[in-house]
Amino acid sequence: MKNFPGWPQFDKQSYLDIEEILSSGKVNYWTGKKGMQFEQDFAKWNDSAYAISCSSGTSAVHIAVSSLNIGPGDEVIVPSYTFIATSFAVLQAGAIPVFCDVTRDHTIDPAKIAELITPRTKAIIVVHLYGVVCDMAPIMAIARQHNLKVIEDSAQCIGGLYQGRKTGNIGDIGTFSFCQGKHFTTGGEGGMVVTNDEDIAWECRAFRDHGFDVKRKIDLLTLEEQTFHVHNRIGFNYRMTEIQSAIGINELKRFDTWNLKRRKAFAAIYDQAFANMPEIESLPFTSEERENAYWLYPLVLNHDTFPVDASTVLAELKKAGIPAFKIQWPEAYGEKVYRELNGFGSANFPFKSKEYTDPKSVEYTRVVCQQARSLLPVTFSLYLHPTWSVEHIHACIQGVKQVFDKCKASL
Repeated sequence: MKNFPGWPQFDKQSYLDIEEILSSGKVNYWTGKKGMQFEQDFAKWNDSAYAISCSSGTSAVHIAVSSLNIGPGDEVIVPSYTFIATSFAVLQAGAIPVFCDVTRDHTIDPAKIAELITPRTKAIIVVHLYGVVCDMAPIMAIARQHNLKVIEDSAQCIGGLYQGRKTGNIGDIGTFSFCQGKHFTTGGEGGMVVTNDEDIAWECRAFRDHGFDVKRKIDLLTLEEQTFHVHNRIGFNYRMTEIQSAIGINELKRFDTWNLKRRKAFAAIYDQAFANMPEIESLPFTSEERENAYWLYPLVLNHDTFPVDASTVLAELKKAGIPAFKIQWPEAYGEKVYRELNGFGSANFPFKSKEYTDPKSVEYTRVVCQQARSLLPVTFSLYLHPTWSVEHIHACIQGVKQVFDKCKASL
């Protein structure tokens, strides 16, 4: 089957709003009103006390790490199985990422965290990969026991629930991505930080905007007219534009009733079709406690009964015209930047900083996250874009079954 509808698709209202914004000339966060409105709308929707918009999901994690006073001399535990941006945000803050293995559900293994904690550890970053919600209760217990902060990287899990609470609200701070391929996009890039801690929220706003003293006065333009001295800390320019915010407002309005609703319905169809198939070891984990948001639909092959690598399955699906995607970066520590300790400048900061780094913590060539590695040859994902119909989902199911039969016939 061909003609799978593309993603993203934008609400028609956004086209009108963008034209109005361009005509007004108020295209910046500080000149228009859409930026703050999107933050207020997202905070309310996510049941968060505060939301801070930003330029990308990557900048959101950088803001989160830096707002928690994490920097040189500190270590942050991160899952190995995630996009490079998660660990890079730690490096960008001058701290050291320490990689943790995952469970078969693709998320960080709570049982492996404690052994990685050192006197330098300041935080744990969890990633709700593929929209699969992490097992947060044991993670939070470990964090509280060791006085650590918890950052939820929810870039792929907008609308996920843990014990009835939306992702981003379980830890100390949460981050989201509105990049082109995510649940919805604010025009190609965009991000959001959420927290229920007022002091952290002020730090996030300051770090997002050149260290500006936002707590003193929220109106940057008026404050800069009064005094030159308005910057309290190091910060970056990670603001979201008015056009991005307008798109976000409109996508959020239809997220529950159209976007997430269809993703969950399509996932249920996949669940029913693939349950108890001998070729498949596991489907996306879900339970009464953990309700997924289904950015993608990951499948783990059973090599005991179906000794075919995921790369072969993907190649055959591509030939058949069935959209599918590879595993999402299971061993980030294997990247050249970590193997060769290629940091900032000639000093390769922070990797080779004698003042701020324990040399043992950056021996990445000796790191092996066995579970993540074992998932590499057996994991692939199907899509479930809300622009699709039930017929497209069934076409994917049929395509997978036909590929399985073809592969088995060649064994």
